[in-house]
Amino acid sequence: MDIENNIVHDSYYLINKFTEKEIPVTQLQVQKIMYFFEAYYMCEKKVDKLYECNFNAWTFGPVAIPLHKAYKAFEGRPIILTEEQINIGNNISEDKRKILDYIFEVFGKMTPAQLVNLTHMKGSPWYNKWIANGQKVVYGENSYIDKTKTKEWFEQVFLNENN
Repeated sequence: MDIENNIVHDSYYLINKFTEKEIPVTQLQVQKIMYFFEAYYMCEKKVDKLYECNFNAWTFGPVAIPLHKAYKAFEGRPIILTEEQINIGNNISEDKRKILDYIFEVFGKMTPAQLVNLTHMKGSPWYNKWIANGQKVVYGENSYIDKTKTKEWFEQVFLNENN
């Protein structure tokens, strides 16, 4: 994986934003906010993807497997980073830091339930994939949420409303 576009490294920056504000953050929140981050990044930079990994349509919304593996030991507890992880996060590109700062301002104050409600909106890419999969967790390509549809949905729901 290209170090420049490592979703786990980028998430370190996000998690540290929560830590600096003394707001506990769980894996569920990180998953949803990183999903929104990739969507917003694709809209802003006019690209078709940021990460090689896919978000999967799981019960509580989009899940990126690398993030799941990195934080599953925390279960539902707040994530605590090591000094090394904080340093890695602080070394992501300035472009990504600016966009993550913005995404944090917009979504960082939301509860896990509020974030889940956003990703579960009727007609969202997660919702459509979840329905197509019989409202159950499946694995592999059948669980992947289409990045193009995510980008279009995010732009329509979150960006066009504000214009």
